[in-house]
Amino acid sequence: MSGVFALVAAFIAFAVPIAVPLFVQSWRGFAVVTAAGALFFTWVTFDLGNPAGITQALGPFVFGLALFGFAAGVVAKFVMLLGRR
Repeated sequence: MSGVFALVAAFIAFAVPIAVPLFVQSWRGFAVVTAAGALFFTWVTFDLGNPAGITQALGPFVFGLALFGFAAGVVAKFVMLLGRR
């Protein structure tokens, strides 16, 4: 059962961060979401180094999936906003 939980958590850790930038409609919103994501993942990077940190519950693998998903969403939305007329 723990394997199923791990797969579901991995899917959610990837799907939610990739969806967040894709819902943005304007360049201003894109800048705000990108800056907030950069601040969040900077905090996660520093907190993962702390043995008593809050992020130790999920671990670096789940946050790595989230970072990769967020980066993919940002790149995709950037291309969508560039191609808009």
